Amino acid sequence: MRFFRTALYCYLIICLSSCYSVRFQVENAQWEPADTEREDAYAGYNVYTLDTVVTRKLTTGQHYFNIPDCSLGKGLHTVEYRTTFGGMLLNAVTFGRKKKVKIKYVCIK
Repeated sequence: MRFFRTALYCYLIICLSSCYSVRFQVENAQWEPADTEREDAYAGYNVYTLDTVVTRKLTTGQHYFNIPDCSLGKGLHTVEYRTTFGGMLLNAVTFGRKKKVKIKYVCIK
């Protein structure tokens, strides 16, 4: 019984930390450079991170949220949307009204 409980806890930890991500990138634009020593896909990029819970309200019709860091006249170069199993579980429990996401984005120069 103790082994089963330990195995169940390990399985839940692995499932709640699993995730998927989707990445969109503009092909014909110059990104904002950064002097960081990253060794991932964002090496040389000025990356902004937004870790939030997106709330969708059916009565007001708000199905979007603003990204405040890109100033006027600038657009988005790269957007990566990531969610975890816990975020999908929150979405299922709240019937699609809330979803925990992590967004990484790079503005155009």
